[in-house]
Amino acid sequence: MAKQTSIPFEASHENRLGEMNITTTVLETIAAKAATKVEGIYNANRSFQKISGSIFSLEREKIGAKVRRNEASIAIDLDIQVKYGYSVPKVAMQVQERVKEQILFMTDLVIDEVNVHVISVETDTAQADFFHLDDENGEALEK
Repeated sequence: MAKQTSIPFEASHENRLGEMNITTTVLETIAAKAATKVEGIYNANRSFQKISGSIFSLEREKIGAKVRRNEASIAIDLDIQVKYGYSVPKVAMQVQERVKEQILFMTDLVIDEVNVHVISVETDTAQADFFHLDDENGEALEK
């Protein structure tokens, strides 16, 4: 069976000009972006942009989002990283709420399940160590 890549809008969105569909990629993008707005979510891209001073957007958020759909429901699975020091259950619940409300707001689609999978707890020091500069003798350069 081929992966379903679009979801039709409900009948309440009658449009006499033609059919309207939304791809699952759009829902995955909305879910990932919404999750990054929750306090306590570790977003490697955001940390990279702070450290590098970059103003351009990197290709994609470091949050995995996958839409599953059957005849009666739509579910989203999210893989997230939580910052050290935050309550993992509270962050996960806030992600669930934020994703459901943003998808409803942006698409009028009701998401039946938002399954949050916390894959790691991260600290900002890991990102800072990546950008640690040494001179040719292996000694730290002064900033």
